[in-house]
Amino acid sequence: MNPTLLERRNVSRKTPGDGLVEITKPVAERLRKLNTEFALTTPAGHGRVALTSMPCTCRGADNPHEHWFLRADLFRSLIPGSAIEIVLVDDRIEIRSPEH
Repeated sequence: MNPTLLERRNVSRKTPGDGLVEITKPVAERLRKLNTEFALTTPAGHGRVALTSMPCTCRGADNPHEHWFLRADLFRSLIPGSAIEIVLVDDRIEIRSPEH
């Protein structure tokens, strides 16, 4: 399978502390159809990544919803504010620099 760019993001300031990279709901739905855990390749190494969500009321108590994330300890080495690409290659997720 050819690599498929899922999303381009900037790393959150929270990512080094919580190991979470936020993704859009459409990307989460696409991944959920495949699995909820994937092999992971990052500039820091190889591991596993899990698809997860958190309930949220950031739009007010009358508009509850979910935020979707990829969670991996390897994400703790990502630099806040840096641009990344989330790429699906077969059954593996790769985190790349846009200059890749």
